[in-house]
Amino acid sequence: MFNFFLSFTSLWFLGIISIVLIPLNSKAQIPNNQEIRGTTGGNNNSGDCGYIANAPNHIITLNQQVYSLNIVVEANQGKPSLLVLGPGQNDRFCILGDSTPSKYPKMGGVWAPGKYFIYVGDTQGSQNPFTLRITSK
Repeated sequence: MFNFFLSFTSLWFLGIISIVLIPLNSKAQIPNNQEIRGTTGGNNNSGDCGYIANAPNHIITLNQQVYSLNIVVEANQGKPSLLVLGPGQNDRFCILGDSTPSKYPKMGGVWAPGKYFIYVGDTQGSQNPFTLRITSK
């Protein structure tokens, strides 16, 4: 017998109720907590997300939807940015940050299945050390 988590979302003013059943024993391919070190920036001007490298700093492939995945870029210098491409061909997320811990670029939440290309850029074109932390709950 499966264990299920039952989630209710109610929009009382429209009278709409949605029910989502999520198996608790689901075996989604959730990345283990990871820590990747590298250098921010690169030679390519991404436009709105600063300068990035030619190749992604990290690639995440998810076989199923993941309900709590978080990415944060920690950098003590410069103006780091986080550019996530995917999972769809036109999906693009840019998060600008600062080298202050409360302003590190981060992205989290529910992630759809697919391949994500992660770039750690710098809006000023600087190249500084960073740590990319990927966590799931």
